[in-house]
Amino acid sequence: MIFDLVKKAFSYQSGALALIAAPIGTGVKRLLQLIFENVPEKEFVMPALLFGVCFIAFIAVTAYDFFTGISASKKEHMISTGSPRGYIKSDKLWSSIWKLQGVIMIAGLITLFTYIFMAVGYETTAGIFQAGIPIFFIVVILFDVHSIGENHLRRYGKKPKHYEFIDNVAKVFREGIIDKIKKLIN
Repeated sequence: MIFDLVKKAFSYQSGALALIAAPIGTGVKRLLQLIFENVPEKEFVMPALLFGVCFIAFIAVTAYDFFTGISASKKEHMISTGSPRGYIKSDKLWSSIWKLQGVIMIAGLITLFTYIFMAVGYETTAGIFQAGIPIFFIVVILFDVHSIGENHLRRYGKKPKHYEFIDNVAKVFREGIIDKIKKLIN
């Protein structure tokens, strides 16, 4: 259950969110490196900084997803039962807690491995894990943004254009890159 969100996020549109997140995550890492260029402890501070900045962004998007989901559930419940009571389901609340815990655990492990590889001198491997921190968070955030769009669809009957745009970009990545790679492999 903890890894359900990660599985969904990385398999949405056959993994297209990872392709979208990779250049953005790498850009976030490079931007923070530029900002902290003259800081002597930059290499040691960077993984924690990446984790912190990305985690704050994740919390903000997840909170908005949570509230749009509650609003959509309330509307659906009112339509189906005519009652404003009982629209919050315990399992949905727990899935939100497990999602938060799963993201913290996975991102924490990526950060931990970054520090381990830095300590033993494997700079390239540490750099790959360090780039993985924002990439992981961005994939999860993009999936939450997709979920917000779905919540708007449930509540208002249509998605705002910017949510449709994100879905279309993921679809283009899937059809343009991932499906072609699958054809080559098969």
